[in-house]
Amino acid sequence: VDGAGNRSELATAKGPVAKPALILDDAQQAISFSGNWRRESGLQPAYQGTISGSDEKGASFSFAFDGSKFTWFTKLGDDCGKADVIIDGQREAVVDTYSADDIWGVGVYSKTFPAAGKHSVKVTVLGEHGGPRGKGTLVYVDGARIEQ
Repeated sequence: VDGAGNRSELATAKGPVAKPALILDDAQQAISFSGNWRRESGLQPAYQGTISGSDEKGASFSFAFDGSKFTWFTKLGDDCGKADVIIDGQREAVVDTYSADDIWGVGVYSKTFPAAGKHSVKVTVLGEHGGPRGKGTLVYVDGARIEQ
């Protein structure tokens, strides 16, 4: 539709065909938890209304997938801390989930692999305050997005 409201003819969209992404929600069995995690539900800003969090040093969540890219989605906040990200048994990063404001649905860490394949991800709560004004050590998982 142009600015005057005139409609053009229908046309088929052109471009590369993308495979749909696989979404792993924190409430699904595809994500495994170790240690003390608290699942909250009925939260409108969280994906599917749920989010899981832990402030226990050493608590972790993990998942395995077959694909070429993943993104971990979380909630940032002033009570949030740091987490260790291990991919395929190798330490990749320490992620600070502190933010002065609560921010939901953040893709806080992403990794693209050269080719699709089987991979494992483990995120461990470090029990360290995030940011210079951090009040807590919570680490959340809202889900993960897997791409082929």
